Amino acid sequence: MDRIKYRATGIIFMTTIAVSLVLAQPDEIIINNTDVFEHKQRAPVTFPHGLHMMGGLSCKDCHHVYRDGKNVLDESELTDGNQNIRCSHCHALKSDGGRYGLMDAFHRQCMGCHGRVARKGQKSGPRLCGRCHPWK
Repeated sequence: MDRIKYRATGIIFMTTIAVSLVLAQPDEIIINNTDVFEHKQRAPVTFPHGLHMMGGLSCKDCHHVYRDGKNVLDESELTDGNQNIRCSHCHALKSDGGRYGLMDAFHRQCMGCHGRVARKGQKSGPRLCGRCHPWK
C-alpha cells in the first residue's frame, strides 16, 4: 500500500511540475515582429499576457490552428522558442491563400475581442492605435 502512495505522490508531483512549466509564461510579452515589419510605422506592443490569463481567457481564446473550422491547437506546443506557434508562421506580411496578413490578424484578434467585451458593457482593452503602440 505504501508503494502505491509513493507512486501516486510521485506522479502528482511530476504532473504538477510539467503543467507549471507549460503554463509559466512571462507576464508581459513584447510583440515586435521586425523580421516581418521592416519599416514599422508604430512602436512595438507590450502585451500584458498575465493580465489576460487572470481575466479568465483560455489559451485557445487567442492562439489557434484551424482545420475544418475547428481550433485543433495542441496547447502543449505553446512553449517559448517554438517558432511554429508564432502568428507570423501562418500569417505572412500580406494576405496569402485566404489567410489574413500579420497586421490584420493581430488587429482582428485583439481589437475584435476588445470590441466584443466593450459591447457587453464590460471593461475592455484598448482599441486605439496609440494605446497599444505608445511612442516612449
